[in-house]
Amino acid sequence: MELTKEQITQIDKRLKSGGVKYWDLRLEVIDHIATDLEENAKSGDFKTELNNSLKRIGYYNNLFNVNTKGWQNVNKYYRKKYFQNIKRYLKNPNILLLVILGVIVNYVLYDFLSFKDFRLVNFSCYILVSIPIFVLTIKLWFKKHGRSVHLDYGIFYFGFALIMINLPLQFSSLLDDFYQKILLVVLLPIFTLATFSGYQLFSESIQKVERIKKELSL
Repeated sequence: MELTKEQITQIDKRLKSGGVKYWDLRLEVIDHIATDLEENAKSGDFKTELNNSLKRIGYYNNLFNVNTKGWQNVNKYYRKKYFQNIKRYLKNPNILLLVILGVIVNYVLYDFLSFKDFRLVNFSCYILVSIPIFVLTIKLWFKKHGRSVHLDYGIFYFGFALIMINLPLQFSSLLDDFYQKILLVVLLPIFTLATFSGYQLFSESIQKVERIKKELSL
């Protein structure tokens, strides 16, 4: 059975109403269904054959779980790549040198400035590093790519360092001066490195979504 555009639209609506909320996940499922129908359909009754196909591939009355498993797999991919990027950066002598230089500069600032001014300078640096997250996310919103699981996790890992930095910053006030100094001096370079890793994933997610849309003329 060769599917028409109208039939593909019907499958998409069926998947969406069944709980598959991300359009890029629905495209993957539609591809599985189309392949199964082409190989196994025995009649021209589209509705019956669609139900049979969903049963064969285990999606019948199971679409919400398909959605859950789909975003879990995508999250696993991005999480793994996020930390792989950081490890790769730290193996790069030039980037490692920049991180060490950042720690040294932060250490000098800590000794040169009052603690209040040092925290203010560091806070300003966190803001400056984080500005691209908000700017690029807003620009992406205007492109109206729709609800994409790849974009959701691309954005999430872009801002992941910003989310996680709050806990150690609050925790630092409970430490002795010496350990507080070490923590604050090291945090900013690590935060910058992690944010750059997130940015690479963000860029990858955009490229992936735009490639899919271009290939399918969406």
